[in-house]
Amino acid sequence: MVSNIRFFTFFKKLSLSVLLMIVLFGLCLWGLFVVADMVFADKDFMFDENVFTRIKPWVSQTNTNIMLVITFLGSQYFLLPANLFLIFYYLLIRENKKNAFKIATISVTSVLVMFFIKYILHRERPLVPLITKVHGYSFPSGHTFTSVTFYGILGYIAFKNIKHPILRWVAVIFLICLVFLVGFSRVYLRLHYASDVIAGFCLGVIWLLFAKWFLLRTEETKLQHNL
Repeated sequence: MVSNIRFFTFFKKLSLSVLLMIVLFGLCLWGLFVVADMVFADKDFMFDENVFTRIKPWVSQTNTNIMLVITFLGSQYFLLPANLFLIFYYLLIRENKKNAFKIATISVTSVLVMFFIKYILHRERPLVPLITKVHGYSFPSGHTFTSVTFYGILGYIAFKNIKHPILRWVAVIFLICLVFLVGFSRVYLRLHYASDVIAGFCLGVIWLLFAKWFLLRTEETKLQHNL
């Protein structure tokens, strides 16, 4: 009885935003395990092939050119300078070392986690891409993973700093849509399977939420030691 009371008291103290993050974390973790089980345990590729089949009628030179622009926004050639700009913006202009450190930590660790998982799983990319074949392993989609972390950070900054509620949500929804478009572009260009993109999205959200929680816990620990 006492344990039940403590359990409900604990959840009452949690804010709605924290509860939503816990639910999102759980859903993405479940989604990651489902996709990984389908691809590596069951070796079921029907889902990926069906997605390619459904996209095929939409393939055209115009659409391919659009997808190339979108996929660039999730590439290292764009995200690396963008991350560095954001870090130096907070470090030099806003003089906020704490935020600069958080952005740098999330950016660097997300790349390390992505390459580690790719190296462990060794999934080959689709055999016939629409453009020049790229190197590296396929699972998870690195473009999607790093886009989630970077644009997720931007979304958080926009949500905290844009005062006008409509503009705030427009910015956040735009960034979410951009992440989905980057993921879709990887499948359209046949550089990744749809399951790679889903895994990249789930893993990106998991890592973003975990990194935020870890950094907050680190700050709280430091404050307690200082007191």
